[in-house]
Amino acid sequence: MESGEELSGSGGGYLQLCGTPTLIAGLVFARDVLLANVFFRAVVQYGAPTPFVKHNLSLLLGSFLLYSNVGFAFLWTAGLTVGSYTLLMILTLVAKKRRGLITSIMVIVFLLQSEYLVVNSKMWQQIRGIQMIAAMKIISVAVDLDNGYMQDAPSPAAFAGYIMCPANCILGPWVSFRKYEQSLGKKYLNRSWIFAVVLNVVIALIALFLSNCFIPWYISDENSKWIIAYRDAQSFRASHYFISIMSQAFMISGCFGDQTDSSWSVAVTDPYHIEIPRSLVQVVIYWNIPMHQWLKMYVFKVCKPYGKFFAIFATYSISSLLHGLNFQLSVALLSIGMFSYVEYKMRTKLSSIFSACCLVSACSKNCTHTYRKSNAIVMFVNVMFSCLAVFHLAYLGVMFEASFAIQETGYSYAHTLKKWSDLNFASHTIATITHLVYCII
Repeated sequence: MESGEELSGSGGGYLQLCGTPTLIAGLVFARDVLLANVFFRAVVQYGAPTPFVKHNLSLLLGSFLLYSNVGFAFLWTAGLTVGSYTLLMILTLVAKKRRGLITSIMVIVFLLQSEYLVVNSKMWQQIRGIQMIAAMKIISVAVDLDNGYMQDAPSPAAFAGYIMCPANCILGPWVSFRKYEQSLGKKYLNRSWIFAVVLNVVIALIALFLSNCFIPWYISDENSKWIIAYRDAQSFRASHYFISIMSQAFMISGCFGDQTDSSWSVAVTDPYHIEIPRSLVQVVIYWNIPMHQWLKMYVFKVCKPYGKFFAIFATYSISSLLHGLNFQLSVALLSIGMFSYVEYKMRTKLSSIFSACCLVSACSKNCTHTYRKSNAIVMFVNVMFSCLAVFHLAYLGVMFEASFAIQETGYSYAHTLKKWSDLNFASHTIATITHLVYCII
């Protein structure tokens, strides 16, 4: 890459050289998935096939998309699907009330063993997200069968069609089996549907351009280490917005989401609440809304009777395991879990002591606090916590640099610690001090 000075000098020329191939690559990536979903919806809507045909068509189109994106590595997802359904059927006969727990353990063990067995780390990086989405779907079906949310186990065709659904088998997000079945009966061909798909694709491409081209050009390497850290973290966040918003386009093209007479909507992420956060808790919620809902439903609520701290720790631990045996991702997830928990406890205590609206979530209009959010001191406190959240995001995101060579093989233990060492482990130090202050007051 050119130096920051050379990039600044080239100005619009550099942005055009970077932007054109970046946007073309983004469109090419989106093309096949959108076409597959439109074809699937057209057959469902106008062909009036039986449920068996719908599920098998979903399976075939999803398998085709996976093969076209990751090649024969998609067989790992196929194997996970077949194996988990077989396990579910066996458990239905011998351990009906333990399907959720046993299936969850076996699926996570399969993911971890797969990562060890897949010698080519580049291939594992390609299928990690695909495997994670499949695992979340499988676990949700098993737990829903146990808690009675689903009365009967789905047929083999329905289960495979759900796992391989072309709308979310590649980028996600997770949706429940019930929502998958409901989508098969929706009508899609109207102007609001077309507008929603196009709008999300355009916004996703803008995020991709910001991540790959504009942010690295706008903030050069000549700045201070913290400005560079913020740049790298923001570039990573923009790449996340591209994936999340493009997944929204895919989901809408597959007729998922909330439909009204004038609009379609699917909420996967919310950049506003991440870039200008009230708290780290808010960042966790809005980073990946469906995954947050999944973790809340299938992990946090199950573990909450054993204590809130244990529930939070278990939630971030399961999230880490679903992402695979990756030191970088695991320590980032566990760190943000620790930081958000410390912030939550500190702000709850401050709110209680001073009767002020400074909780991690905004108070309702009828709250009973003496000092409301319009109070100057309360506003100052909330802004300071917002700035601290941005600081933590820069610290946590700096390790996810955009280097292709590193991304393709994964981030090493040494790479992660060096990135944080260069920043003097500042966020971990601040979180520790905050916890000590909380204990004192």
